[in-house]
Parts: sequence; structure tokens; C-alpha cells
Amino acid sequence: MEDNKKMYKDRVTIYEVAKVAGVSLATVSRVINNHQNVTPKTKQAVNDAIQRLGYKPSALAQGLANSRSTNIGIMIPSTGYSYVSNMLDGMIEVAKIYKYITSIFITKRTKEDSGQVIDSLIKSHVDGAVIYDDELGTDEIRSIQNYRIPLIVVGHDMEGDSLGSILLEYKDPVMDVVKEHMNSVKEDDVILLDVVNQGKMLDEIRDGLLDYAKANNRHIETLELHDSYSIVYDSMKEYFKTHRKGYFVCPRDSLACAVVNAALESGLKIPEDIEVLAEIGSKYSYIIRPEISSFSMDMFKVGSIAVRMLTKLLNEDSSTHQKTFRIRAKYNKRSTTK
Repeated sequence: MEDNKKMYKDRVTIYEVAKVAGVSLATVSRVINNHQNVTPKTKQAVNDAIQRLGYKPSALAQGLANSRSTNIGIMIPSTGYSYVSNMLDGMIEVAKIYKYITSIFITKRTKEDSGQVIDSLIKSHVDGAVIYDDELGTDEIRSIQNYRIPLIVVGHDMEGDSLGSILLEYKDPVMDVVKEHMNSVKEDDVILLDVVNQGKMLDEIRDGLLDYAKANNRHIETLELHDSYSIVYDSMKEYFKTHRKGYFVCPRDSLACAVVNAALESGLKIPEDIEVLAEIGSKYSYIIRPEISSFSMDMFKVGSIAVRMLTKLLNEDSSTHQKTFRIRAKYNKRSTTK
């Protein structure tokens, strides 16, 4: 790891040259490619910056001048999650508009794997990157900037000279709905599915709900399960042999489907006997019957915004642009809650 840092940390990009020269990336590209529409003063400033930094022209510099694609990295967890897949579709769609080459880096939900993927991202010499991996801490994300790679980070509240972020606000909407339910009933009937390696965002929702319950002398039961439809289904079939009511809060609607199907096949009625709420909703919420109450966000839009933000970091002075977007999840009350 240390050898890799020594090898890549001093890599100088066109972004750095543009910043030192006080011009746009397109202007640096025109100077490098000997275009005529650059003033002598600007040309001198760019050449001075190139010489001072020891810059070697990259694909980005040539791509800006010759309409060739820039290479951007996209770091995401498994596309097996439909909401991640939708976000990736948005990124790819906008990348095509700008004729970018996209390099996709898939992570597992472990910090160790994320570190290895970061190494691969750096070694690939991408010109910029979009990162969605909530196993990473802010310090780890900051360390990527040591390699002078412009970044857009999804799910972290961060800003920087060449860093922007998109915040996915699920926690407050989920807590508002669950708290409303708890305040409307006297008994402690909330059961929270706590999935292994579910990510920091879902962990924060869990911790927030447990803290609220404790502060108000209430109890929330937690069921620790693995992230698998079949495991959740089998576990809930067993659970419903002795438990015949409850308000179930599930991390995602695919797992909520497992709870719903297990309940129905156990002779329970929804929402009369049990209620089911999914924190992250997708197409599964309205494909299954009964339809699942869940929280939704236009993840295609999130992906589109992320790449457009990265484009501004790559091509212009980022200080003139909004660096943080907040997108709040919408609650969709359906048939699985009263």
C-alpha cells in the first residue's frame, strides 16, 4: 500500500495545471495542442505551470481538444441491488452524453475490500471519479485526493477544492414514520431487521431508532439476519410460529417481501396482524401484493447529478458551483401499513 502511495501520489493532472495557471481545463488543452485562439499571456501562464509541476499530457488534455472521451471511475457496491443499478444507469447515461469512458469498480460491503478497490481506482489513472460506498470513512475518501483526482461522493457530507457530495436523506423520513407509529400505540410492537454488513446509512437509522426508543422508555426488538431473501424468509417462517403480531421495519423492500410472504403463508393478515415497512424502496415495493410501504428516491437522477457535478469539477473552476446536493427520500404509504 505504501509503495503504491509513493508511486501515484506525485501524479500531476491537467486539473492541477489549470488550477495553478488560473484557467479552465479546456484552455490548458488548447495550449498543449497548439490551438491558435489562446492569448500569449495565457499560453505563457499555462506553460509556466506545466514546467513548474512537471506535467505530462494525459488523455483528458487530448480528449478536450480532440473530442475524445475522458475516463471517469465509478466505485459502487454490487449492482445486484436495484437502487444501485438505477443510480449506475443515470451515471452511464450522462457519461455517454459527454462521451466519457467509464471504468466501473465494484466493492463488497467490507472496509478491506473497499481499500483494495481504491488502489485499483488510483492505478487506473482515471481523470475523475464518483464514489458510492458507505463503508468508507471521510478520512479514507480524503486520502484519495492525495492523488489529485476530482471526486463526487454519494452519501457523505463533504466538500473540498476538488470534491463535491450528494447526501441521501433517508434517516429523518424513516424515523418520522416509525416514531409516529410508536406514539400511536401503547404496546412495544416494533421489530427491526438488522442485517449484517448493511452499510453505515442503515446502521445510522437503526441506531437513531434505538436511541429514540430508549429515551422514551420504549423497546424495539432487533432480529439480526444475513442479507438474503431465503434466509430472512426461513427465519420469519420460524418466528411467526410463536409471534403473531408486530410492526416490522426492514432495510430494503426485497427483504420486506420475504417478511410479507412468510407472514401470509403463516396465516397472518396484513396489515391487520402485522405491518411491514421498508426503509429503502424500489420496484419490489409495488410489484408484490400487498404493495409495500416504503421510502423512495430517484436513484437514476442521483447518478445523473453525480456525473454532471464531476464534469464541472473537471472542466471549470469548482468554486463557482454548488458542491453539495441533498435529496430527501419520499414516503410511499401502501397496503402493508395501516
